Amino acid sequence: MAHLVPAVDRALRILRTFENGHAENGVTDLSRLLGLHKSTVHDILHTLAHHGLLERDAATHKYRLGPGLLALGDLARQRGDVREQARPFLQELTSETGSTSLLGVLEEDLIVIVDKAEPRSVLKVTASVGQRLPFCAGSFGRALLAWTEEATVDRLLSSPGLRKFTPTSIIHPRAYRSSLADVRRRGYAVDEKEEYLPGVWAASAPIRDPGGVVAALTVVDFTSRMTTKRRNAATEALLRATRHISQQLGVSSGSAGSEP
Repeated sequence: MAHLVPAVDRALRILRTFENGHAENGVTDLSRLLGLHKSTVHDILHTLAHHGLLERDAATHKYRLGPGLLALGDLARQRGDVREQARPFLQELTSETGSTSLLGVLEEDLIVIVDKAEPRSVLKVTASVGQRLPFCAGSFGRALLAWTEEATVDRLLSSPGLRKFTPTSIIHPRAYRSSLADVRRRGYAVDEKEEYLPGVWAASAPIRDPGGVVAALTVVDFTSRMTTKRRNAATEALLRATRHISQQLGVSSGSAGSEP
């Protein structure tokens, strides 16, 4: 068994005590139940409450589960649903295009790759599931941010801000907002100028559920391989895939996007 981090293990043991049906737990209760010093329990509870995983009742001075856990649970469910529905379409997209397909979601100021499909060829663009990319990573970022609420976009452009990955990266907020407007009009984003990675072409499109955009699907390959015919075919296949995934998630055909 892998070595457990004691502080993290204690925090999770405290969270698991709420599975026993008790809506609230106090410092003394938890100290006795888990065999921990009161000061240790108090510090862990305070830390969990600081991050919204627990909240303290001002009247009883006891702790209950906080809204942060609801948000994490909803995100896990959402990611699981998207990944499950998207998986066969990722495989199909890669089989049809011969290019790598990546499924990503926006978490705070990062894009997290939650699934992928890669061609069998030795020469290919590759990425790891769980890999984190900057929010402004090429077409991936624009496909997610184009439909993100304006306040969130403003916050991201302010901090951590845009980054220059290559000489063609968009680094001015006004120009970036203009590019997001272009993506909304077009319905998808394309990185044809190697804005994120030198020598790499990519196209990305949003995936929706009834609540809005929940993920983005990207098809990516080396620029040198992507003739005009291959780019057009890859983009059309990408949009078919995202439309079908969105329909699987409950979005009507008229709202799931269209091919170029």
